Amino acid sequence: MAVTYLLEYMEQNKTAAYFSLLADKIIFNPDEKGVWNKLNRNIPNSKRRRSYPAVKVGRLAVNEDYSGQGLGTFILDNIKYAFSNVKRLGCRFITVDALKTAVPFYERNGFQCITESDKDDETRLMFFDLKNFITE
Repeated sequence: MAVTYLLEYMEQNKTAAYFSLLADKIIFNPDEKGVWNKLNRNIPNSKRRRSYPAVKVGRLAVNEDYSGQGLGTFILDNIKYAFSNVKRLGCRFITVDALKTAVPFYERNGFQCITESDKDDETRLMFFDLKNFITE
């Protein structure tokens, strides 16, 4: 179950962008030990688990009339802030199943691919470690 948010440009009565968020988790895959080591790198040994809670960006779309203006990055930055500083939900990671064409956008916004096994698929599973975003 996801919650969808709309960003409306009221003066023009247009939807500028929308995104949806849902609960997720990253689960240990024994075949991907390198990935798991990458995820655990910044987590103390005593706190390492076989899965970690996450929030997933289910959809993120910007109206073509507003593309290239940084609205997608603005949305991601606000999601990062909300889940790292406002503590609306206890999670460590943001995940996304990025369309192949959107992978560069997510990489520019600090996301990393979780695995190489999906490199030829239409979508790539990516993550962002919220520990990298916490503002004091």
